[in-house]
Amino acid sequence: MEAPEHRLPPGAAGFASGLVAPPVGSGADKVDVKRLAQTLWRQKWLILGITALLWLPAVLLINAMTPLYSSSSVVVIDPHPNRVINIPSVSEPMGIYLDTVNTEVEILRSRDLARRVVETLNLGQEPEYMAIDAKPGLLTPLMEEGRALLAGLGSALPEPLAGLLTPPPRPAPVGGSAEEIESARLIDAFQKTLRISPGVQSRAIRISVEAKDAQLAARAANTVAQTYIAMQVEAKRNATMQASDWLQSRLDELRQDMTATGRAAVEAMRSETGMVKGRDAPLVNEEMSALNGQLAEARSAHANAQARLRQLQTVRPGNPESLSGADIGGDPIITGLRQRQAALSALLAELNAQYGDRHPALTRPSAELRELNATLSTEIDRVVRGLRGEVEQQVARIQDLTRRLEGLRTESFDTLQGEVRLRELQRQADASDDNYRRAVTRLKETQVLQALEMTPDVRIVSAAAVSAGPVGPGKTVMAGLAAVVCGAIATGIALVRTMSQRGVYSSHQVEALLGLPAVGIVPLLGRARRSGGYPGGPDKGRDPARDPYAGTGSDFAEAVWRLCARLHLVRTGAGPAAGKGGEVIMLTSSVAGEGKTTLVVALAAFLADAGRRVVVIDCDTRRPTVHRLLGDGRPPKGLTELLAGDATLDQVLHLDDRRRVAVVAAGSPVDRPQTLLGSKAMLSLLVELSERYDVVILDTPPVLSVSDALILAPLADRVLYVVRWARTASSLAGAGIKQVRQVGGRIGGAILSMVSAREHASLEYGARPPGGRSYRLRRIA
Repeated sequence: MEAPEHRLPPGAAGFASGLVAPPVGSGADKVDVKRLAQTLWRQKWLILGITALLWLPAVLLINAMTPLYSSSSVVVIDPHPNRVINIPSVSEPMGIYLDTVNTEVEILRSRDLARRVVETLNLGQEPEYMAIDAKPGLLTPLMEEGRALLAGLGSALPEPLAGLLTPPPRPAPVGGSAEEIESARLIDAFQKTLRISPGVQSRAIRISVEAKDAQLAARAANTVAQTYIAMQVEAKRNATMQASDWLQSRLDELRQDMTATGRAAVEAMRSETGMVKGRDAPLVNEEMSALNGQLAEARSAHANAQARLRQLQTVRPGNPESLSGADIGGDPIITGLRQRQAALSALLAELNAQYGDRHPALTRPSAELRELNATLSTEIDRVVRGLRGEVEQQVARIQDLTRRLEGLRTESFDTLQGEVRLRELQRQADASDDNYRRAVTRLKETQVLQALEMTPDVRIVSAAAVSAGPVGPGKTVMAGLAAVVCGAIATGIALVRTMSQRGVYSSHQVEALLGLPAVGIVPLLGRARRSGGYPGGPDKGRDPARDPYAGTGSDFAEAVWRLCARLHLVRTGAGPAAGKGGEVIMLTSSVAGEGKTTLVVALAAFLADAGRRVVVIDCDTRRPTVHRLLGDGRPPKGLTELLAGDATLDQVLHLDDRRRVAVVAAGSPVDRPQTLLGSKAMLSLLVELSERYDVVILDTPPVLSVSDALILAPLADRVLYVVRWARTASSLAGAGIKQVRQVGGRIGGAILSMVSAREHASLEYGARPPGGRSYRLRRIA
């Protein structure tokens, strides 16, 4: 059987065409100021009543309050006091710094100053500071019995619960004597009335005291200022006395230190080390300078002698040219021999050129030249031996001078260390002398300061005067504030009462918050009315007039008829609609317990009374309930067997004789009902039933609990979304509607179910509390 085009799922083509409602969800939780104002206006008498109930006792308490008087004195910090003598004080005067005023403010707020003021004014004898004996109140016995009862219950319970129920222990009394406790109480009480206000960008400080007695307030403010000045003078005097005592104790130590590190110690060390200076430097330095000069000369002579020795060692006596560059040191013998050698060499050269090298005339000059060369060699050896002795002598001298110079260097280092120690002793001696003189001078100055009268760094510029009138409490202002606070409390109570009401309350909210037309408002049907009169029930045979699904006679019936009319399910003509099969209508909701199944049965029964052929399919295979209201009990086979191929349509289709409504029960539970509901068999079943019947009604599980309704939504011609009045939150309903639209479901409108007619007529609208009970799946065996 071919499926009509209008029942095919949209698939990838997008959502179904038609009117698109405005978005729901986050926008539904925004505060509507106009609706909030309307809500408060509807509860104006409640707000006014609570405000009056709270404000009248507050006004009585305000009128009974004792008036308070305040007096102020002003002191100013003067960092430039007049000095009689130019002697610096032990404690420096206050400077003009950012933290100076704040520091003095904390001193004025100190407990020490408050204790002195309490003792000066003898505040313990003043009526407003007298201790009031604590008398047990009217509820004290009851509170004690309650504490004992909680302690007894806590001892009988386990440890975690015992800690929650056991009352906290009473605070231990403050230790100390009675006088100390009373003094602490008076100090705390006085500090509560004391106000210290520093000036803005000035050195002035305002001291204010509040009291029930105007004269006491003035005396207390002046006493605080005077005590503050007295404390400052006392602190300066104590600092001067302590400085004087400390200097007196330090004089003996400084005198002993001066004796131990004086000039006598310096001279003794100078004599001991023998530090005597020469003309321009110490004698050691002079000797080192002379030795350095001698060492340089010796090294120069050694170098010259060694150079001459190397030259003479390369001389060949038979070679006159080898003596040409040699340094013979001016020796006359060698010089004469060299001259004679040169003359003989020239003679031999001339004879050789004239007669040849074998002529007898060359014999005698040659022999004389050989004898001369031998003599010259002997003389050169003598000079070389002399130069070697001179080199060795210079080496010995250099070594001797080096040893002497190293000794002087060691002696110079020791002398330098001695000079450093001597200078340190000299500085210590000078410092000891200076410290002793300064200590003696400062001791005399502090003794002078101690004899003078100390001048404080602050002065009173404005003394406190007796106040002409009370400064508080401002009874008019307090009464106005009490009225505002009481009104706020009353408004809060009204808003809490409003917010405690859950869910959606009117068709206007359905359209504004959910973006759907409100097609019906169905009143609440009690449990007894829902179970009464259905075939096969325990009360079979009861009065049909009490049947909730009767065509007339009740508000519920009228509401269902109105719903059918708005959905155009009741025909005005006698003939059937031509050329069109039956309409598939699916009812679903967000969560369980919203009256969806009851509405399905009532809608089917009323349409059957109107002559329509109606079939109801229970698609909630997890928690089936349609068979309890229609039919003779749960049949052996139902929808799951039909879709699985284990039964035929005629086997699962049953007729409720009383309602004249055909029913297809849910059948046996299966592990995955989504597979069966999304199969082609389900689509074929709907097509076949739409050809047999005028209206096919699907009862589906909640959208936010399981996915069954989302699978069936594209197969229905219209989806009616059931919202429980005053219970289902708009956020939950909006989320469910969004999911149905996303899968292509054609939502025809929303139905407010289980409405209380009386409260609906008088309740304001606008509260949207969250929540809805969870949908628990039935376990499959």
